[in-house]
Amino acid sequence: MLGKVKRLLTISADSLGVTSLFLNSEWRRQRLVILCYHGVSIEDEHRWEPAIYFPPEKLRQRFETLRRRRCNVLPLEDAINRLYAGTLPPRSVVLTFDDGTYDNYAVAAPIIDEFGYPVTLYFTTYYSMYNRPVFDVMCSYLLWKAGPKRFALPGVLEGTTDLSQVSFRQVAQRVKEYAFSARMSAPEKDRLLGRLAESLGLDYEAICASRILQVMTTSEARELADRGYDIQLHTHRHRVSRRRALFQREIVQNRQYIQAVTNTAPRHFCYPCGVWLDDYPRWLGNAGVVSATTCDPGLATRDTDPYLLPRFLDASSRPDAEFGAWISGFTSILPQRSGRIFRNDQFIEEEQPDLLAAIPAGLDEAALDPIAFK
Repeated sequence: MLGKVKRLLTISADSLGVTSLFLNSEWRRQRLVILCYHGVSIEDEHRWEPAIYFPPEKLRQRFETLRRRRCNVLPLEDAINRLYAGTLPPRSVVLTFDDGTYDNYAVAAPIIDEFGYPVTLYFTTYYSMYNRPVFDVMCSYLLWKAGPKRFALPGVLEGTTDLSQVSFRQVAQRVKEYAFSARMSAPEKDRLLGRLAESLGLDYEAICASRILQVMTTSEARELADRGYDIQLHTHRHRVSRRRALFQREIVQNRQYIQAVTNTAPRHFCYPCGVWLDDYPRWLGNAGVVSATTCDPGLATRDTDPYLLPRFLDASSRPDAEFGAWISGFTSILPQRSGRIFRNDQFIEEEQPDLLAAIPAGLDEAALDPIAFK
């Protein structure tokens, strides 16, 4: 109910010109909006996950809104420095994309280039080495794409599963739990995805050939870096830990990979899925990181902890008027649900050999052995 009321308020405020007053106010000039995006559809991903994936035309519409409302889209580091120095220009915005999926390279980047906006890509690097679909999300996508049908996956799911009677998300969770309990390697999980697709009547290799739900390769990430895209830290395996050693190892591996690709040392971080614990800001500072973004909604001010920077997670299902209310700052004065996210499946709890594999010196892409990073 709160969400529906807020949506009506924001749309009304935009139509009445209230958001324009906020956007051009001195109050707004002292605040920074950091926008968060993930994927841009190659095919139908926005129908599967509209909260995560945008159709290309919708992303272009968002950027046109930023231009029409005369927003100053700043590079992340410049924006953070100016935020704390009190020198932000009016209507300051930062664009961030999480994960570094192939669609960021193939679909989003050409749209970004049309507008000339600076963008930070928070890059999770493991699947850049093992360039197959990311298991967790592909599992969900296959079950959604199959539609309402009955299927069997012996040894993984009991009996016959009827997708007209149970949510594809619930079934995906069961498959993921099986893979976790069996301590499957990445190649084993990929073979499981092939079995799942076959049982659903889907052509898995054709889906793989489309590069849906895959991460950019080393050469693709390097090309974007050479074109001026800011590539920053997002952990190596999209996981954090309650244990400091494992948490920092994820940062080290991620940094080594990105530095080899970009020839610069990344020092800005994004919490995977927005998961953070109270110790993380101190651990990040000790690791040489200077800022971290969350998934907590809000605007950053000079009083904001630089390791807990809020962001607006945009979604393709949101009307453009609601988006306008967010970038103006109007929505931030309305009651908010707690933005703190806690997901047990985002934590690494054990030292496992594949989690602690070293990054090859120099990162010769042709010499990479993906099995070593299973």
